Amino acid sequence: MNSQKIKNILEHFDYRLLENPEFKEDSVREEIVLPIIKGLGYTPNKPNQIIRSRNLIHPFVAIGSQKKKIYIIPDYLFEVNEKPSWILDAKSPSESIIKSKNVEQAYSYAIHPEVRARFFSLCNGKEFVLYSVDNFEPILHFQMQALPLYWENLKAILSPDNVFSTNSLEYKKDLGLHLKRLGFDRNTILIFPQIPVTNITQLDNDMFTINVGGATLENETYVATFDFHLDVFRQFKGKIPDEAFESLLKRKKEGRIAFRFPDTAYMIDIECEIGEKLEENDKEIFLPLELKRIIN
Repeated sequence: MNSQKIKNILEHFDYRLLENPEFKEDSVREEIVLPIIKGLGYTPNKPNQIIRSRNLIHPFVAIGSQKKKIYIIPDYLFEVNEKPSWILDAKSPSESIIKSKNVEQAYSYAIHPEVRARFFSLCNGKEFVLYSVDNFEPILHFQMQALPLYWENLKAILSPDNVFSTNSLEYKKDLGLHLKRLGFDRNTILIFPQIPVTNITQLDNDMFTINVGGATLENETYVATFDFHLDVFRQFKGKIPDEAFESLLKRKKEGRIAFRFPDTAYMIDIECEIGEKLEENDKEIFLPLELKRIIN
């Protein structure tokens, strides 16, 4: 199927209907979403199967000392050879599908232990948005009337032949982004026990950071970044070797330096909260957590 064919599928749809209050979520599913997912190559039958409204057993995911409810069951789960690949949640035209609770809800389903889908998407009839669970910003976001322009990109990611391929969409899974997407914010205090400290880097005169690889939550592995100020760094005294502590403390005004412990991990219990600023390097976008205090 090419762009012209998918355009023909929707060309008879009158987009003025989206302004009618009677055109709600069920209409979006039937009139807009269903032609798209069939065009991508999914059917009610195996191996490329559409599964509607699958029930979940566990209603919560546990993050640190907090629990977050799994809000909804999305309209569609797509399986390829009985393996979940992506989900789609249809919304009414009046609902937001960007930076809203609807995104959090769809993400919380995608990362559920019984699903673990790589991609999740939302459509409200006016817009379509596609996310990867490993990246905070959308992969694709377009007005539905522009679908023919985006069709080849959509097919390259979500068609049954491509959805499990390894490509440039591979990102490290960042814990901060994961928590942000679940709806945690700076008003939530998170406690993480037994965080392994294998490195400390001074970012500037008053800011330090530690990076933790291989943090496991809900049987998924994440990379976490914890930023903290000098007053919190002082709490590391006695938690890391005196040589490292004194070296970082004395040299805190000499620019960025790093101290690594290649042979030992020093375990600490910490209290932190969600950071405010997304950071970016040449490979990824990540959201540091703000370490507030050491509690052991």
